[in-house]
Amino acid sequence: MNIYSKTFSATDLKNNTSEILNLVAYGGYEVVVEKYGNDFVKVVPIVNPKSKKDYRKIMAKYAGSIPDFPEVTKFRRSRKYDKIFD
Repeated sequence: MNIYSKTFSATDLKNNTSEILNLVAYGGYEVVVEKYGNDFVKVVPIVNPKSKKDYRKIMAKYAGSIPDFPEVTKFRRSRKYDKIFD
């Protein structure tokens, strides 16, 4: 990932936090935040994010471990069909 550098003031960070974080996360920028003209914070992207889990493998591993539930539709009742008054 190519890393570019940009500098923002603390006020810019306060007003445009999501845009600056998107530059870091998706644009690969290193962002330096200045406060009173001095470098204050450096925000860098994570180079090796955690690998995503393969949910297909997980589901295949546990498939069949939970028993099937019985058919419940024949036991359901609704107040709509109960007769309160004759």
